[in-house]
This record gives sequence, C-alpha cells and structure tokens, in this order.
Amino acid sequence: MGKSKIAIANSTANLGTPGKYSREQLDIVKGMIRDVADKSMGGMQNIVKKGDKVLIKINTVVPSPPDNGFTTDPRMLEALIELVKEQNPLRIQVGERCANGADTLQAMIGCGIKDVTDRTGVELLPFDNVPFEMYKIDRPISFNEFPVPKPVLDADCYIGLPKMKVHIHAGLTNALKLQFGNLPDYEWMAKCHRDDIYQKIVNLTRAAKPKWFVTDSLYSCQGNGPFSPYPEDLIKDLNTIIGGGDPVAVDTVAEALMDWDNPGHNAPATVLAAFEGLGTNDMNQIDLLGVPINLVKRKFRKQDTVLQGIFPNVNIVVGSACEPGCRVLVRMALDELLVKDKLKCLKRPLTIFTGKQFEPFIKDVEGDVIVYGDCAKDMLEFYPKAKYWGSSPEFPACTPVYSNRPGYRLVDHILSLME
Repeated sequence: MGKSKIAIANSTANLGTPGKYSREQLDIVKGMIRDVADKSMGGMQNIVKKGDKVLIKINTVVPSPPDNGFTTDPRMLEALIELVKEQNPLRIQVGERCANGADTLQAMIGCGIKDVTDRTGVELLPFDNVPFEMYKIDRPISFNEFPVPKPVLDADCYIGLPKMKVHIHAGLTNALKLQFGNLPDYEWMAKCHRDDIYQKIVNLTRAAKPKWFVTDSLYSCQGNGPFSPYPEDLIKDLNTIIGGGDPVAVDTVAEALMDWDNPGHNAPATVLAAFEGLGTNDMNQIDLLGVPINLVKRKFRKQDTVLQGIFPNVNIVVGSACEPGCRVLVRMALDELLVKDKLKCLKRPLTIFTGKQFEPFIKDVEGDVIVYGDCAKDMLEFYPKAKYWGSSPEFPACTPVYSNRPGYRLVDHILSLME
C-alpha cells in the first residue's frame, strides 16, 4: 500500500471573515479547496461521480455567529458545495446533529449555514428527525453498537468538513471527531463521554465510511476549545486548509500544522484509529503535497485540564474522575467564570466534589457545595443541600454534559451564589 496523500493549501490574501465575504474572496477559498482535491485525490472527479448522492458533514455544535470561529465556516461550505455541484451529483445534503439535544436547525441558522444552503440550493439536513439504523461492531470494545443516520449510510460519497480545533475533551477535533454529530440525541452523544470517548470516536468514523475530508481551518482554535472563553485562543488568520482521503493522516497532519511534537501521537483517538487500521499516524507514511508545512505551521497551545491551584475561592476535590468527562466539564465552567473575573464575587467558599471520593471522606466543608457527576454522588450523604449534577431520567449517562445546556448550566448556578 502506498503512502497516504495529504495536501496543504494556504493563502496570504484577504479572505474576508466567515460571516462576511465577497464573491472574489469566495473564489480564492474555492481555488484552495480545488487545489487540495487535485493534489490529494487527483481532482474532484475522483471524489464525486456523476449521479452520486453526496452528504457533506459539517460542524455546528452550538448556535454561534460564524465570526466566532467555532463552527463550520460558511466560506468553506459554500466553496465546497460549488465544487461538488460541478460534478453533477444526483443530490447534495448538508447534515449534522448539534450538541446537548438542542434544535439543530436553529444552530444551523445561527451559524450561517442555512444562508449558504439557501443560496446554493442544496438540501439542509438536520439529523434530529431522520431515520437511523443500528451499526454493530462484533468485537469486545466499548460503544460497539450505536445508531447511524440512514442518509450517511445511503450516501455514495460522504465528505467531512471538520472545523480544526484543539479540543478540551479529546485533544483534537478534526476529521475523526467530526462523526460525533452523526448521533441522534443527547443520550447517545453523552454515552461513553468518559475515558472511553476515544473508542467511540474511532467506531463512529468506521461506520461513516468517509470518502474525503477537507479541513475548515481558515479560522481555528487553540487551548481549551472547542469554544474557549479565552480571546487569545481564537486564531483568525491561519488561512490554511488540509485535505485527504485518510482521516487518521488528516488528523496527524493537523497536529503537525499545530507544530506539536511527534504528530499523530498527541490525540488518543488518532493513535487508536491508526492501530485499528483506519489510516496512518506515521508522518513517514504520509505524502505531503502542496504548500510546505514548514511555511505555514504555527505553535498551538494544547488543552489544559488542570483543576486545582487556578481558580480563586474554589476548592475542587478531585477523586477518580474521567478527564474527558467530569474533569473538563468543570474546567470549562470555571474557565468562563475566570475570564469574566467573577470568582472573586463569591460570597462564601465554594467546594466542588467530582470523581469517586476516597475515605476518609471530607465531611466538614463550610460554604457552598457542588457534587458533580455520578461517581461523586456518595457525597450527597454528607451534604444533602449540595447542588448535584448527575444522571437522571431526563439526562441519562453518568457524565452530566447537560451542565453546558441553557437552564441547567453549572456556570449559571455558580453565578447565583454571588447574588
């Protein structure tokens, strides 16, 4: 088997912004995508065939204005759709399921995606109400049976358009993690949102059978993405895209573009996907084409999941807690409050218990108490008035990802302690 071909394109021109761009600027982006397709796959004609049913998988995790840079860039989507249309497919669908069980159509509207599909005349396909079929992997691994959208299974050509970001849960979100949005609802998205999240990411990619990925990395995000509250984490001028048919190699080159040491070995899902045969994470087995990566790579800060010694007036008692689950969800909330300079306004000391606690249990905390996650639930015996986030009939799964959801937000509860 030959090397995986991954192409890189870059522009030093003014490309506008995700929310506001001209026809001339769009044409530059279109030329970049065409160049990546030519070099990585021998042209769009080798990706999309006449009469194909094409599904473009995007990323609209939350309703966020496009210039925030956290969700699919309308420039990338519009240019890609125009290139796909040149191949005369039977249909083009743009599909996604947003996070936390929210309304995907509203997210697509807020992120500027519906404007693009209206202009280009392609089908906008929120996965909220499409039929799903169960996919089973006959091996003793976690998350080995799960639903897949029927439009994904029926597509002749599945193209991934991932937003390249550092990700606090998984290290990197790019080609592999894009498939999280192929799940139907909160329960399935939150299931295995623990240390087994990496197996889940790999399994979802195996089921999707992708044909090609082109990264959305004109804007990007470092540090505690995917929607970091730290202003310096948003990178608005990377203006570089990568693409190829091997999702593991695409993610490996993304790590190289971020100037990380030993690219392909920083995000656990990338390592596991290579081990399971979904592609290569060995830079020596990747044929890099187009713009030399040394000319465009830029040092990205990795995610920071440390909980203790950072947040004033907050004592976090960390037991045995999953890093991609409860630990980072608590960190995300406290990051937001730290950036807003709110933690100094707490009226009483705040203690947060997360993870399985160890004896002798801490029973003499004064002030406000939060018990976060199913593993820490035993602490409610000693602090019955504590605010608790954990599994419930409304929100199953042990990791309370719903603490990011309006009306249930951990941030909002902590703010209420300041009133």
